[in-house]
Amino acid sequence: MKYVFPHGISPGDTIGIVAPSSALSDDSMESGIDFLHSIGYQTRCYPSVTAGYGYLAGTDELRAGDINAAFADDDIDAVVCLRGGYGATRLLPLLDYDMIKEHAKLFMGFSDITALHTVFQQRCHMASVHGPMVMSLGREPAPYTTAAVIRGLADPWQSGRPDLPAECVLETLVPGDVTGPLCGGNLMLLAVSTGTPYSLDGSGSILLLEEIGEEAYSLDRMLRQLEQSGLISRVQGIIFGEFEKCTPVEKQPHEFTVREIITQYARRWGKPALWGFPAGHGRNNACLPFGKDVHLRLTMEQADVIIQ
Repeated sequence: MKYVFPHGISPGDTIGIVAPSSALSDDSMESGIDFLHSIGYQTRCYPSVTAGYGYLAGTDELRAGDINAAFADDDIDAVVCLRGGYGATRLLPLLDYDMIKEHAKLFMGFSDITALHTVFQQRCHMASVHGPMVMSLGREPAPYTTAAVIRGLADPWQSGRPDLPAECVLETLVPGDVTGPLCGGNLMLLAVSTGTPYSLDGSGSILLLEEIGEEAYSLDRMLRQLEQSGLISRVQGIIFGEFEKCTPVEKQPHEFTVREIITQYARRWGKPALWGFPAGHGRNNACLPFGKDVHLRLTMEQADVIIQ
């Protein structure tokens, strides 16, 4: 598939802030917006950002309308999501994919926003950035994360080895040498979309998987679902990102650890796979270019990720 790669943005450009998922839950939004202003951007908040409808940031029609409006407005240079949570899958039948394709622009988010990354790649052929959102930028992110956002907004499609935190060590689970466009994101979102018109195809791709707050048995169930759906047979390789607050971490009687479950599935699948990339719900959260080709060069001695 040939993707459109929207251009990066420059100081003075305007970021449209939308809330496709859960409602605003604390005061970190203002700090996140202040950060975007401090690096030179203007912002425009759409109505969903301050709306509430149960646990959602407004009705489905309001949230989808904000996304459509942000893409349609030529004065908006990029679209960044407020937060994840839940709700993006409810919007998928309401988005104007033809219009979004015609007005492709930089789009950033993660977690629940996985649903939007998938449809933008598959229905709009538009590359997007898996990266931090406004509220996470307002919660004292690690210096690595803020540096990643600065680069990710200005030059999202840069090639080469991505920067990693000093303490980060990538580990090979299954060796191999493969290349493909990057896709994926949150494990639960990918699992729940299986069997719907909005599921990830992933053919020939490198699959990113990350999760938060799940127990090992739940991860087992979701990984088996991806396998049985056929997704794993279609991808070239797997990058396991952060599994923040997933338990157990230490061995317990009658339990598998998170790492044991991940390792079991990686070896079962036999696709080149690595563990420990800083993407997801941890304090260190990279900006990753979905749609860009990524080369995994993995040996048991070294795990190399190269964006092409």
